[in-house]
Amino acid sequence: MPQSGLQGLFSLFVVFAAAKVGEEIFERLGQPPLIGQIVFGFLVGPAMLGWVTPSSTLDFMSEIGVIFLLFETGLDTQPEEILHHGVTSFMVALIGVLTPLLVGWWFALAAGENAVTARFVGTLLVATSIGITAKVLEDFGATHTAFGRVILGAAVLDDILGLLALSALSSFSSAHPHIVNLLLTLGFAIAFFLLVLLLRHAAVPRVSGRIGRLRSRAPIWSMALVVLLAFSVMSAEIGMAAIIGAFLAGVFLSEREEIAVPLRQQAGAVSSFVVPFFLATIGLRVSIHALASPRSLYLLAAITGIAIVTKLVACALSALPLGRRSALLVGLGMIPRGEVGIVVAAESLRIAAIPQAFYSIGITMAVLTSLIGPMLLRLFLRPERRPVPAA
Repeated sequence: MPQSGLQGLFSLFVVFAAAKVGEEIFERLGQPPLIGQIVFGFLVGPAMLGWVTPSSTLDFMSEIGVIFLLFETGLDTQPEEILHHGVTSFMVALIGVLTPLLVGWWFALAAGENAVTARFVGTLLVATSIGITAKVLEDFGATHTAFGRVILGAAVLDDILGLLALSALSSFSSAHPHIVNLLLTLGFAIAFFLLVLLLRHAAVPRVSGRIGRLRSRAPIWSMALVVLLAFSVMSAEIGMAAIIGAFLAGVFLSEREEIAVPLRQQAGAVSSFVVPFFLATIGLRVSIHALASPRSLYLLAAITGIAIVTKLVACALSALPLGRRSALLVGLGMIPRGEVGIVVAAESLRIAAIPQAFYSIGITMAVLTSLIGPMLLRLFLRPERRPVPAA
C-alpha cells in the first residue's frame, strides 16, 4: 500500500477509535455522546496530542457523516407532532428563533464584527437540538406531558427554521448581499420544504408498496439511499446546503412507521460508522490559539450567555399558557444547540469573510449549551417523578 494510503487509513482508525471512546465515556457520565466524540477528536488533533491532522480523506468522510446525521434527524422528525399544542409550539419556536437571531446579530455588530459575521452569529444561535432534549425527556418519562410535546414540536420547527436560516446564510456571504438572490434562495427553500411535506403522504405509500416487491437485496433501503442522494443533490443545485436535502429526505421517508422503523435501524447502523468522522473532525479543527486571546474568550462567554438567556426567556414566556413551572421547563429544554448548531458552526469555514476564530467559538458554544441545558433540565425535572400526561 502506498505511504499516502497507509497514512489515510491510520487517520481513519485513530479518529474513529477516539470518537467511539469519547462516545462511551460520555454516555456513562450521562452526558450527550456526540459531545464526547467532539472532545476526543479535539484531544487527538493538532491542538493536543497531534496524532492526526485534517486531510482530504477525513473531510470526505466528514461530509458523508453530516449527510447521514441530518438524514437520521429527519427520520426522527414527525411534523404531525406540532399539531399537539400547535399554537403554543409555534409561538415557542417563532419567538425562540427570532429573539436569539436578532440579539446575536445586534451583539456582533455592536462588538465591531463585520456584517457577514454578525449574520452568522445570529444564525448560529437559532436552532435547538431535538435529540439531546428528547433523551432527557425520555429518561424522566416526560415525553408525552404537555410541556414535553411543546418542546418536541417547537424543536421540530426550530430545526426547520434553523435550516432555512442556514440556506440564507450563503446568500449573506458578502457585506452587501443581493436581495433578489436572497429572496430566491429563501423561496426555493420554502417551496422545497412544502413540496416534501405535501408529497410524503401521497407518494411514499404508493412507491414503497411497489419497491417492496422487487427482488434486489434490501430494496427499501436502496430506495432510501437514492432519495437521500437525490434530495441532497437537488438541494445543492438550488443554492442550499446539501445537508438540508438530507434532512428533508429523512422527513419524506418518515411518513409510514412500517417503513421508518427499519430505515431508522439501517440508517443508525451506517451512522454509527460515518457520523463519528464528522463529529471528531469538528473537534480536530478546534484551535486553542483561536480561543486564547482575551477578545475571543469575551466573545465566547458573551455568545454562550446570549444563547442560553435568549432561548430560556423567549421560550418560557411563549409557553406561559402551560403554567409557570411547565413554561420554565420548556425554556430549559430549548437551550441545547447540539447537532444543528454544530453544523451551522462548521459552515463558517466555507465563508471567507468570517474570522476563523468564530468556528472554534461556535463549536464551543454548541458544546457548552448541550451540556448546560440538559443539566438544568434534569435538575428541575427531578422533583417531578410522576409527570401528569397531557390530555
